[in-house]
Amino acid sequence: MFRNANNNSYTYPVARLNHIKGKWYVIVSVPAHLRHLFPNQRDLRRSTGTDDESFAKRKQHALAQEIYDLFDQKQLDEKTKHFSATDAFARDAIFSLATIFKHRDIPDLKPSTDYHILSAFKQNCDTYAGIIFNQARPEELSELAELIVGDLSLDEIRERIKGLNSKSQYSTADKGVAGKYMTEPVHTFWQDLLISAARGQGLPEPNVEPFTGPKTDLALIKGQIHIDHPAMRRLTNEPVEPISRPARIVPAEALTYSSVMPEYLERVERDTPLEDTKRKKQRWAKQFLDVMGDLEIAAIKPKHAYDYLDKVLAENPKRSNKTLKDYIWGVQDLLKYCVQRDYIQSNPFRDLDLKTVGKPSEETYPFEMSELRAIFAHNWNAQDRLLLSILVTTGMRPSEAGNLTWERFNDTEHEGIRYFTTLDTADEKVRVKNAGSKRLVPIHPDLQLPEPSTGRLFDYQKNDDGLSATEIGHQILPTLHSIVPHPNKNIRSFRKTFKRMCRDKGVEEEVHDAITGHRQSASASRANYGGMGVSVMFEAISKLDVLFLNGDASA
Repeated sequence: MFRNANNNSYTYPVARLNHIKGKWYVIVSVPAHLRHLFPNQRDLRRSTGTDDESFAKRKQHALAQEIYDLFDQKQLDEKTKHFSATDAFARDAIFSLATIFKHRDIPDLKPSTDYHILSAFKQNCDTYAGIIFNQARPEELSELAELIVGDLSLDEIRERIKGLNSKSQYSTADKGVAGKYMTEPVHTFWQDLLISAARGQGLPEPNVEPFTGPKTDLALIKGQIHIDHPAMRRLTNEPVEPISRPARIVPAEALTYSSVMPEYLERVERDTPLEDTKRKKQRWAKQFLDVMGDLEIAAIKPKHAYDYLDKVLAENPKRSNKTLKDYIWGVQDLLKYCVQRDYIQSNPFRDLDLKTVGKPSEETYPFEMSELRAIFAHNWNAQDRLLLSILVTTGMRPSEAGNLTWERFNDTEHEGIRYFTTLDTADEKVRVKNAGSKRLVPIHPDLQLPEPSTGRLFDYQKNDDGLSATEIGHQILPTLHSIVPHPNKNIRSFRKTFKRMCRDKGVEEEVHDAITGHRQSASASRANYGGMGVSVMFEAISKLDVLFLNGDASA
């Protein structure tokens, strides 16, 4: 999958790390639709400048972004070149047509020219093109079409054209000019020009009719536009680049996805506190535009969601169900904004059945007791051991535990019960996954903590959102997988292990949901408002057998 020019999509191939000649490199494959912009290059790469894999992984995102930005710029440059070429093509067609009919006072084709003069001139040109084509015999036009798409040489085509017995007063060259005029690039050129002129002069916008003429494929050859057909391709040894000219200016009445995008992204930038969530909303909303094109908002239906996912899966069949649901969620959020703004009455992506779309997401498994004993028998450094001990005895999420501060530790209240809090303090706004995650977390009586101090318990590096889960994964996961080499067991397994230990000891679901801040249960939020006392939760976790914490693998 790919990102689009103008930063309008974000689904380029995933960056990978390769070790080459003593250094780690970030490598991104050039998408198929961009290979003409990178001749003889299947991949682009950037050196991390290091042989340290963990350090290289930290630089991977930034270096991949450099490559993605280059993809964007190349497409933007290409689009700019296309607009320049097609606008020149349109101006030439208009001028040539007007010249055939000896039109006086051809106006400057720019938005500052009086709108009424431009509009009248366009009507004249439309009439001129119609006159030429209306005087041509239908069979003549048919034969001309056959010549173009036939298997003839250029000289043969010329001879056959000369042999056509047309009763029209207009030459074949005149008909060629009219043919150029009646193409989509000229139509969209007029559309952009008239709408720009009307807006700039404070006038009502014209009613723009959709292009209904024949589809004429165009190609750019050495900077010149030609009709793209097989005969032309056979007759040139130069690179042939397909070219088009979509409308740049959308009529006010046609509210399209791209016209809503700027105001939606502005809202996201303003109202989304978490940087990671913000980037995802921006990326996924833009990705849909790249894959599906600029649809009218009112015309978007549930079928477009399924068509979108089909196209994504065609590029990458290994996309997981969770990832695809995230993609849809990004578009769903934009459409929700459209409902709020009264652009549409309902969200067409609200109730979709996506259970079976994509590759099933891999489930995380809990650790077995023998595996826990092996894990804690390992010679971890003090920080990593403490973190893993907290994870398995509290069910906290890695970022929740990794961000703990001593200011959020309490061992005096509640009859001496020790606990952590994820509630905001006077000095700290605590980042958590959701509202249910705001809670008190009792500490197992057998969990040994260092002497209380100030500041953070751990020094794991935080990301832009102030979360440390990524750094925790980089530091701990390789060793963890060397001890328990199971693909479905990872750092999140400690949370599942805690839940299972609670069930094995008969702890009620709502109690361990409250401890873990599990959003599926209303008890998670009740814990913050007196619905469940910390003493009840402490009593529950005190039942858990955590002898494995002593590091005796044979226990």
